[in-house]
Amino acid sequence: YLLTDAEVEPVVLQGWLAEVVEVSFNRISVDGDTSTNDTVLLLASGASGVKIPAGYVPFEQALRHVATSLARQVVADGEGVGHVVELRIEGAASDAEAVRVAKAIAHSPLVKTAWAGSDPNWGRLMAAIGNSGAAIDPGRIDIWFGELRICRDGGRAAELDEAAAHGYLTQPEFSIRIALHQGEGSCVFWTTDLTAQYVSINADSST
Repeated sequence: YLLTDAEVEPVVLQGWLAEVVEVSFNRISVDGDTSTNDTVLLLASGASGVKIPAGYVPFEQALRHVATSLARQVVADGEGVGHVVELRIEGAASDAEAVRVAKAIAHSPLVKTAWAGSDPNWGRLMAAIGNSGAAIDPGRIDIWFGELRICRDGGRAAELDEAAAHGYLTQPEFSIRIALHQGEGSCVFWTTDLTAQYVSINADSST
């Protein structure tokens, strides 16, 4: 639930919520599944008497901030999570294509288990990108783990330091940036690793 005591027309709230959810709650994944009770509601009581008109940017920005924070907390609170991963996809043919690539990576068991072991296996990322169905040219893809250049033009970066890359991935939160060089599309997506604890939680208990 997202709550405000401002007075806002329902149609205005719905428009803001649709835009904000697309870049927050629709940009997260723990295991790729969707629960039957996954719901986001935005409610305005009007108790303060403060009227918020359509197009009021500060309100929309605040709503986006809160929704993004909550979405990231959902990821961090996932079952057996060892690492929270921020994926930054850029240079896609469109924003939708960028999301497609991010989801392919976030839903790949091979990628997620590599993260669980802090394994800088960028080949698994390349495989997931290729499996996404998005428009790509493997020979133009660049990948960074944080500030560390991992892949250049689809191949191992000459400056790749595997020990440093491994060390970076041992952090509880880290960022991976992927440049596709296909257009102006981009997205930010948050996901997790896949750990033995996740398997145990979901295999050993009946729900």
